[in-house]
Amino acid sequence: MTVYNFSFGSNMSSSRLLARLPEAKRVGTAVLKGYELTFDMVSTDGSAKCSIRQTDEPEALVYGVVYQLNLAEKAILDEIEGPRYDCVDVCVELVEGEQLTAHCYIANTLDSALLPFDWYLQHVHRGALEAGVPNHYSEAILSRDSRDDPDKTRAAKEFAIHNNKNHQGTL
Repeated sequence: MTVYNFSFGSNMSSSRLLARLPEAKRVGTAVLKGYELTFDMVSTDGSAKCSIRQTDEPEALVYGVVYQLNLAEKAILDEIEGPRYDCVDVCVELVEGEQLTAHCYIANTLDSALLPFDWYLQHVHRGALEAGVPNHYSEAILSRDSRDDPDKTRAAKEFAIHNNKNHQGTL
């Protein structure tokens, strides 16, 4: 069975998602209307990660990437995202105009005082650039406050994901 995932955070980056799920297929860039991107999910590493929240702002939208997964891949992603996110179905619109239902992960543990690590912000920004989102959207991601990861080994590993050429050309 095929399912669709709408990734709006670090998993927009195909390097990041394909490192986790090498058989996933990128469907395309999509928009979720009536939501805004936040960096307030409490991560187990002590930093903030992305989430989204509904808003009444008429122009609010979140860009993301839709991936096609099988049920085994979805189970792996559910495990990776963990209990701090709820898996929710949303209706997104691909930039080509097609609408589809996809699941996404919305945080249930929030703290707006936390900051994301610099490498995490780079994953989200690179994913946005790769997805071809408008410049103002990717610039807004990059302009967010972040902090250095005190675990230098983890930071180096995360930054290195974008230098891994094994996944290029698989999209």
